[in-house]
Amino acid sequence: MNNYLIRKNFVSNSITILGFIIFIFFISHIFFGERSIWKIFSLNSKISIAKNEYNTLINNKKNIMNEINLLRDNNLDSDYITEISYDLLGLIQSDQIVIDIKK
Repeated sequence: MNNYLIRKNFVSNSITILGFIIFIFFISHIFFGERSIWKIFSLNSKISIAKNEYNTLINNKKNIMNEINLLRDNNLDSDYITEISYDLLGLIQSDQIVIDIKK
């Protein structure tokens, strides 16, 4: 009789411990697994950073395309060309005065 109670308690305790281990296993996968809550948050932050970079690139592309369209033969503007030559090449006309200020 005493042997029967020991076996019954052992089986009952073994099932409880096994259930607790399985519970810990699934809880750990919820918080620290490959598809965990932390991964979802980190992926959402990476997605928002990538969207911001994408929007910046799209805006840069629009600006460059507008500048390219201004330089096409049918849209050629002499004022824009002189502005580019002043900025990039440092060219000046004969009636202009250049003052060089050194810091």
